[in-house]
Amino acid sequence: MEFGIRHIILAMVTFQLGTIAQRLNVNEYYCGNKPADVVFLLDSSNSIWGPHFRTQLQFVKDVVSMFQVDVNHTRIGIVTYGSRVRREFYLNEFLTKPGVLSAIDRIRQMQGYATHTHRAIKFMRQTMFTTEKGARADVAKIGIILTDGQSSNMLLTVWEASKAKKHNVNVFAIGIGSKINIRELRLMASRPTHEHFFKVTDFHALQNIKDTLAVRTCRVTIKPTPSTTTTTTTTPTTTTTTPTTTTTSLLEVANRVCENGVSDVIFALDSTTSVSDEDFENQMTFAKEIVNTLNVQKNGTRVGAVLYSDQVVNALDMNDLYDRNDVIATLEKTKRTAGNNRLDLAIKHIRTKSFRRGLARKHSAQLAIVITGSPVMFNEFAKQEADRAKESDIVVIPIGVGQAAVEEVKSLSGSSGKFYTVPSFSQLPSLIAEVAIEACRVPVAEKSIQDQACGSRQEADIMFMLDSINAGRKNTKRALALIRDLTNELDVAPDKIQIGLMSAECHEDTTGFLLNSNKNKNEVNDALSKTKSVDFSALLKRMRHGAFSQNHGGRRHAKKVAVLVIDGSLEEPLRALTEAQRAKLHGVEVIVVQVGEEKPQDEVLMMCDAPAKETFFKVSDYSELPAIKQKIWDSLCDEL
Repeated sequence: MEFGIRHIILAMVTFQLGTIAQRLNVNEYYCGNKPADVVFLLDSSNSIWGPHFRTQLQFVKDVVSMFQVDVNHTRIGIVTYGSRVRREFYLNEFLTKPGVLSAIDRIRQMQGYATHTHRAIKFMRQTMFTTEKGARADVAKIGIILTDGQSSNMLLTVWEASKAKKHNVNVFAIGIGSKINIRELRLMASRPTHEHFFKVTDFHALQNIKDTLAVRTCRVTIKPTPSTTTTTTTTPTTTTTTPTTTTTSLLEVANRVCENGVSDVIFALDSTTSVSDEDFENQMTFAKEIVNTLNVQKNGTRVGAVLYSDQVVNALDMNDLYDRNDVIATLEKTKRTAGNNRLDLAIKHIRTKSFRRGLARKHSAQLAIVITGSPVMFNEFAKQEADRAKESDIVVIPIGVGQAAVEEVKSLSGSSGKFYTVPSFSQLPSLIAEVAIEACRVPVAEKSIQDQACGSRQEADIMFMLDSINAGRKNTKRALALIRDLTNELDVAPDKIQIGLMSAECHEDTTGFLLNSNKNKNEVNDALSKTKSVDFSALLKRMRHGAFSQNHGGRRHAKKVAVLVIDGSLEEPLRALTEAQRAKLHGVEVIVVQVGEEKPQDEVLMMCDAPAKETFFKVSDYSELPAIKQKIWDSLCDEL
């Protein structure tokens, strides 16, 4: 019986592993089973402090550890350079991972003040990548150059890098610190440059790119001869090899990097008319596979999603679900929309609504993975929104598909320069591991959204409207004191928040009556019944028609908010509701503060923006207004 149970368990495990392997073969390929000859060129000049040189060596060891090193798979060689070039070991000297790692430990820094990078690159091309030194004709050749400064001869360095690339060497250039020459390094790197050039702030920051570098070296393919075009494709390899037990999967690397991640991640999926149903499903599959690598839980990584075309549809808020399977199930049920590509609206929605104050967390990374596969209608607006997202410490990772222009996608990445392109939606799986690693490497925001000034993230025109006649002078002063206290905590400026004030007045024809207007008590009573102290619907109508117009200081793209301070109950609530709804159709959001003992009228509650619990506030007396000031501020500033 026990023997039978063991067989059943073994069969189940074998089936599960087979299923995982099958999924991995579809989504990405294995580094170890894809042979490559990799040569590191390490800056060993005196400009590098000794401990930093050892940090550089540890980085190389960490990257090498991700490869399957043996005679038939990955081979490693290392050259150090400064005033002179020194071979540390050739590709065929150490053909096991322990042997390579031990050899790296024995490397010592050279002396010399020059940085002859061009000589190192020439030595790599002429000597390291030769058959007698262990290079193979039928595998990818990869050169990884690390430096902390400019070379001694930029012209010769770029020239030698060009010759190396013509000899089918894929060159990765890594600049460390502030003294590097970015232009030189970008010219040294293979194309596309954004995938082959890395810049880090210091030697310790090398740890932040080791996984991405390993993934990108695994994606290098053998260049066809005699083609002169340098290509680094994001297409997954079609060659399949049965994995060995020592094989390191790219997704395994991603899972390891993301296993303890604390991030807030929003996916923006292209749902425009030009995207086919099949391509929309490819985006969904890509998003689900990324979610599979994340540490999805309440105190870990939270996931949200939006679809965009002419309008933005919120598919999932970050605080809706905290279980990975529930998130994936929700994405599977999401129905697509259609329309033109308004990527600018999508990014604005992400930074103001997806990452609103009520949802964002302190001590968490904030990022948006944005996929676009159709021409962006207003690319300049999209760039502006991406720049504003960066100002709020939200990292945008753009992915361009097919006809999406590389320059358009690149402009969204900002100074980070991190963006991805694939020729078609069906190629998205090749990016899963790298994008997941990149997402999980995003640092915690330096300044949380909650700590940013109200008005720093979005312009707003806020109009306060007072029922001053019913309130009386004393209570009106209290209402004005509330507005003054709120204003003191807002970032009021012409390009941020603007404040306006409107006060309800009596109708001209119902302002009262003269001493001789009414001849008897019946006429007096009749006149009194026609006199109204306030008509809030008329005030709302005036607000809708002119308060937010450009002639009165309103701004076209600013958020419009009306804050109504109502004394007691409205005499004509239906008319007021009608005007409020018309205002909302014009993009005005309505917040209501009711003062008095009266039960809120249904029409008043319906005037508020949803949810009413966040936009309707009630106190019994004006003296209680300070107690709800923070709640009103929270409602006003949630997206600002």
